[in-house]
Amino acid sequence: MSRHYSTTGLFAGLALLVSIPAYAADHDETTTLPSIAVTNSAERQKMLDELRSMPGATGVRFGDDYRERTVIGIGDVLGNMAGVYAQRPSGQEASKISIRGSGIAAANIRGVRLLRDGLPLARLDDLNEGIYADVMTAERVEVYRGASSLQFGAATLGGAINLVSPTAYTSPGATLRIEAGSDGFRRAQLKGGKVFEGGLDAYAAVTHYESDGFRQNSAERSSRLYANIGYAFSATSRGRFHLTEESYTGEMPGTLTLAQIRDNPELAAQANLAANARIRTSPRWHLAYRHEWDLDGADKLSVGVFHTGTKFDSPIAVVRALYDAVDYGAVMRHEMHGTLAGRDNRFVWGAGYSRGKGENHLLFGVPFVPDGTVNDRRSNAEFFAENTWQATDRLALVAGLQGMQARRETVNVTPPLVTEYPNGSDARTYSSLNPRLGAIWNAGQGVEWYANLSRVHEAPPSVSFRSYAPPPVGGVRPLDPQRATTVEVGARGGSTALTWNAAFYRSRVRDELLAMPNMINPSQPISINAESPTVHTGFELELSGKQSLPALAGSMEWNLAYTWNRFRFDGDARYGNNRLPGIPDHVLQAGFTYRHASGFYVGPSVALGSHWYADQANTLRASGYGVVNLGAGYVARSGYRVFVDARNLADKHYAVTADYMADARLQPGSVFRPGQTRAVFAGVEIFW
Repeated sequence: MSRHYSTTGLFAGLALLVSIPAYAADHDETTTLPSIAVTNSAERQKMLDELRSMPGATGVRFGDDYRERTVIGIGDVLGNMAGVYAQRPSGQEASKISIRGSGIAAANIRGVRLLRDGLPLARLDDLNEGIYADVMTAERVEVYRGASSLQFGAATLGGAINLVSPTAYTSPGATLRIEAGSDGFRRAQLKGGKVFEGGLDAYAAVTHYESDGFRQNSAERSSRLYANIGYAFSATSRGRFHLTEESYTGEMPGTLTLAQIRDNPELAAQANLAANARIRTSPRWHLAYRHEWDLDGADKLSVGVFHTGTKFDSPIAVVRALYDAVDYGAVMRHEMHGTLAGRDNRFVWGAGYSRGKGENHLLFGVPFVPDGTVNDRRSNAEFFAENTWQATDRLALVAGLQGMQARRETVNVTPPLVTEYPNGSDARTYSSLNPRLGAIWNAGQGVEWYANLSRVHEAPPSVSFRSYAPPPVGGVRPLDPQRATTVEVGARGGSTALTWNAAFYRSRVRDELLAMPNMINPSQPISINAESPTVHTGFELELSGKQSLPALAGSMEWNLAYTWNRFRFDGDARYGNNRLPGIPDHVLQAGFTYRHASGFYVGPSVALGSHWYADQANTLRASGYGVVNLGAGYVARSGYRVFVDARNLADKHYAVTADYMADARLQPGSVFRPGQTRAVFAGVEIFW
């Protein structure tokens, strides 16, 4: 494995961390701004109240909770959230995430807006990699399913994932975290924040991670710096600058057959092993600035800008890909509070504009096969508005509208065998207006019912929107946008002993971005729009609670997340009413944690999934899985925490994802990636 990483960011972060106490020593008198500073408990309650003001299913995971165990990627954080299918194939950091069947044909994350503090974190066409969502430098992770993401200007089937950053106000002091475990896993993180006099505050986190992986050719190494600096210009005006620099090198073990996973999931695909397939980013950076103004009463105005640069070098079995992309843009959001017909009214509107481009070189290194280039450009212009009116003491009505104009361009110079990126050029503009209607009924005793009807729209990614048309049309043409109409009803409520949230939804999708068999290269299905409508139906249930146990000098916390998925074609000429592949019909996560008053905690968790089809023709099926985990730890009042996290205690061998298949009878069966085998991780955190 190549050992390449940037030390520039590490030294810069360490310098900032070291300078915090030094600066403080020279400025003994510090000023805390009450209008900004919040306690962790107050921030939690504020966030939960905001989520309950939306007529749709949402979720949040707090860093204080998931840092009690080892978290390797965002899939570890969102895996126990209903409606979200999140897995880390081959036990690596990169995650496959699908929300309500979004991006079902994608290998990573598509159809979900990935954000940090409300600003785009990755590609603006919503084709994203989970390694860029570093949850270990987030205070919490918010999930807005479907049209609930309208407040961020998004209108995709999956919605949005928003990482909220810590600041010196919410995470003062310093923390050192060291972890180690199975398969050469090791990680160290140093972070700290300080509020200075005069309205200035600073926060930084430096992280280094390495793993040999449980599979052949699956080692990883990354180094990350995240930092933010805030300044309060006045009691009503403040800004914050964010910097992320990260380097990542990861070997790519490839896919296996189901039989190989059952017998020995540690194997790598022979072609990947022979080529030492891998990907290496040469530092990826993300810059963002957000400014906020408090206006009259509770009114607020914010403006943000962002700039992201990504470069990677990825030699694999048949080609070496060199990728260089830049995305940048600006967004604004205005929130106004008032009255309408004598009742409370909240109106939020905003707009955003972003641009991006990518230069991709495909080097084949084969005689008589010319190298290729895929150069793409993309832009999004978006506006949104949403009004929430408290019609009665119990009923709130919500109406919203999102508008978008997306531009996609590509110029491909590729040899004939590169069927994923057909030779030639294309450009297309996609426009849409996406309304949303919703209602929230307060039934009393802490119970709320909610419902919404919405339309979403997803333009295809710029790198692959030019594709072959299926027979009998044939030829090459741009893909159409994916559109869906969704109806959702749900209820939520409860108390400390039992909190619950249940939602049922049904989305009718037109021109869903899927795939068809590739007769020239069966291992690379061709991106297409589904010829018939598809239907995504699901039921999501989350339960949690806390029970005091005086006899045991502690308490018991528990949680359960269950998802029923039914994603299928609707009268397709070729596939009838077949299931869409890749995601189990039934997924359940549950856990129990006993906490002693002394700070000790221990508890098991289980993850269950039913069988799932791997191809659109429903001819190849992966078995279900059941995994048992166990965690334990101790939080000392003197300022440290130790923990142990044991995964897959029975060492089950199972598949969690597969390369998207149109018809397994026409494609090789080695398309599956295994889940984490038995592993044990341990760590210590020291706070001061």
